[in-house]
Amino acid sequence: MKALITGIRGFVGGHLARHLLLENYEVAGLDNDQPDKTGEQTGEKDLRFFSGDLRDEAVMSNALTEFAPDVIFHLAAQSSVKISFENPFETFSVNLIGTLNLLETISKVDFPIKTLIISSSEVYGQLTPEECPVVEDRPLRPINPYAVSKAAVDLLAYQYYRAYDLPVYIARAFSHSGPGQKTVGVLSDWAFQISKIDLGIAPPELKVGNMNVRRDYTDVRDVVRAYAAILEKGTAGRPYNVCSGKGYSLSELLDLYRTMVDKNIEIMSDQSRLRPVDIPILIGSNDRIRSETGWEPAIPIETTLADSLKYWRSRLIEEI
Repeated sequence: MKALITGIRGFVGGHLARHLLLENYEVAGLDNDQPDKTGEQTGEKDLRFFSGDLRDEAVMSNALTEFAPDVIFHLAAQSSVKISFENPFETFSVNLIGTLNLLETISKVDFPIKTLIISSSEVYGQLTPEECPVVEDRPLRPINPYAVSKAAVDLLAYQYYRAYDLPVYIARAFSHSGPGQKTVGVLSDWAFQISKIDLGIAPPELKVGNMNVRRDYTDVRDVVRAYAAILEKGTAGRPYNVCSGKGYSLSELLDLYRTMVDKNIEIMSDQSRLRPVDIPILIGSNDRIRSETGWEPAIPIETTLADSLKYWRSRLIEEI
C-alpha cells in the first residue's frame, strides 16, 4: 500500500508517517519548502517528498501521477483558531482552496484513491453540557474563522463523495496533543513553559489564557491510529469523531502538569492568549468510530503530558 500525506512535516504528519511505516506502507509526503523545525521526523530516509503549495494544481497533479498513492491523508491546514482571527483570508485559502484543489485533482485521475479529509470538532460550535458528548449528526454551528473553514471542508468532502462517487472519508478531530507539538497547542505551550522553569532558565511564572473551558483530549499517537482505521474500516462520506469521549478542565490538566515538577509555579493570566470568542465545553462521542472500526484510545492523558514535558525538556537541554 502507498500512502501520500499532505502536511507531512507538521506535528500529526510526522507521527502518522512513522505509524504507517511500521504498518509496512510506502509513504510519501507533500509539503511546502519550510520544514517544521519542531516536528519529530523519525524515518525521513524512508520517505519520499514532494515540495510545493497544495493550492498549486500542477504540484498536486505531479505528486499523484508520480507516486500513484492508494490512500491520501489530507493533514495540511492552517489549524490555529487564534491565527484564523488574525488572518482569516489565509486560513480560508489554505484550508478550503487547498482541499478543493486536492479533491478536484483526485476526481480527474484514472484510479480511485481513498482519501481522508480532516475536519474539526470546532465545527460543532458552542455546546451546553447537556449536549455533550456530541455526536456526528449534530448540526454544524461554527463560531470562529478556522471552524467555518473546516465546516466548509467537511461539506466539500461530502459533496465530492456524492457528486463524483469518490471514496472520501471524514474525520472530525477533537483536541489532541503529545510530543513534537508546537507551542500553538495549549498543552504543549504549558509543557514548554514548565520545562523552562524546571530547568531554571525562566522565572516560575506560567502564562495562561482562558481556563474556564473543558476539552476532550486524545494523544496524537492514538489519533493517527484512528485516521488509519477510518480509511481501512470506515464508510466513505460518513463523518467520524476522533476523540477520547472524556472531558478535562484546563485547571485539571494544569494541576497534573504541576505534580510532575518540583517547583512552585505562579499562574499568570495573559490577555494575548485569549480568543475573541471561545467554546466553554467541547466533548465528543466516539461510539461511531469504536463500533464501526474497532479503534479506541489507549494512551492515558498523564502519559501524554509526561511525554510532552520530556520532549520539550530534551529540546531545551540541547539548546543550553
